[in-house]
Amino acid sequence: MIVDQNEEPCVVGFLTRDGAALIPPGCVASLYVDEGNRVVERGELVAVDATGNPVQAISSTLGNEQPLTGPIDPRRVLDHLTTAVYQLDATEVGAALAAKLAGGDIFEGRFSYRGGFGDSAMFLLQNDAGFFALIGSPTNFEFVSRDLPAAEDDENDEAIDDDDELDFGMM
Repeated sequence: MIVDQNEEPCVVGFLTRDGAALIPPGCVASLYVDEGNRVVERGELVAVDATGNPVQAISSTLGNEQPLTGPIDPRRVLDHLTTAVYQLDATEVGAALAAKLAGGDIFEGRFSYRGGFGDSAMFLLQNDAGFFALIGSPTNFEFVSRDLPAAEDDENDEAIDDDDELDFGMM
């Protein structure tokens, strides 16, 4: 245990970014502080976008019809991190959509379980077990690969040069 000059135990504290205030343990999670280190009540908080403009809250998508786009390229699903999978009880599916889903097509829509200030991508698909919604967020990961030269067709590929073999006894 670490103690101060009076033999009192030391506790962890947190400095604000500007160094103007010391926040004792347990206080960080229980309050919001503005730039002037004044406490802001939860009801006074306003969600804003990257430019500082207020963001409108969205409602839950559960039980509400959502527009779909598609069919989409299946690779689009792979560009997302799937965070939830829901098996759907499809009570009403249009004949055209049902036929496309049965044929393996995938459709995309938006999903928000509770509502709030953000939603997720929803991919609608069907397999032998039924209808499914894959919920996810973009990975923002760009796949990269090395450009490899084309393999040359050499008639002597089957012949192995003994000088190129690795001898593990040398190690």
